[in-house]
Amino acid sequence: MIELKSVIARRGSFTFGPFSHRFEKGRTIMVMGENGAGKTTLLDVISGMTIPDSGELVSSARISYAPQESDDSFFLPTVLDEFSYSLRGKRKDELKEIAQKLLSSLSLSQEFLFKSPFSLSGGEKRLLSIALALASDPDFLLLDESLSGLDYKGYKTLRNLLVILHKEKKGVILITHDPSILDLADEVIVMRNGQKEFSGSPSLAMEKDFVEKSFTYLKSMELFSMPILSMSELIERRRNG
Repeated sequence: MIELKSVIARRGSFTFGPFSHRFEKGRTIMVMGENGAGKTTLLDVISGMTIPDSGELVSSARISYAPQESDDSFFLPTVLDEFSYSLRGKRKDELKEIAQKLLSSLSLSQEFLFKSPFSLSGGEKRLLSIALALASDPDFLLLDESLSGLDYKGYKTLRNLLVILHKEKKGVILITHDPSILDLADEVIVMRNGQKEFSGSPSLAMEKDFVEKSFTYLKSMELFSMPILSMSELIERRRNG
């Protein structure tokens, strides 16, 4: 469980909060809103990267964070070195087995282990940063714009991962501008001017037009000749499971 109680955090001229919310383990929460609404600040507060000026953060959970800038996740020469750091204390053979399994779960080859993380493509870096975040077996995984920059294969891989994490009762807090994965969410939080404008079910968020009012509806799937769902179709898909 993670709970924010009347949290306020100031970053220059921007004020986040006051923000109160309780995040339950095992739920997938999508955080949406315009640029500058305070979404990343929310994850920074939850992860401990930003210390609130007032209010309280209560957490009994193990938390891992895949940031918006994937390069911020890397600082060692090879991918194997990155996993060795994240899994320090593990035997060498056990460490390599876990690393290979995590890479495989995100459709990345074990050959990546011996590459520099900085040499990978943007989409590969994004998936690798998620794999590294999962190495500590967190209760909550924080994802900041993790869909951005992925090709269709990467998009499908991340969708599949979110389904698996939900089955494993992992909590996921995901910032995104892409409502095409609303059907995977248990809850939607809409941010505006540093505050929570809405929280509730994906269906209710769409019925109240928060999705269409607050975001640019990304039609990236058109690049792959796939149909774009309307808001009403998304609502119906959500209702039908």
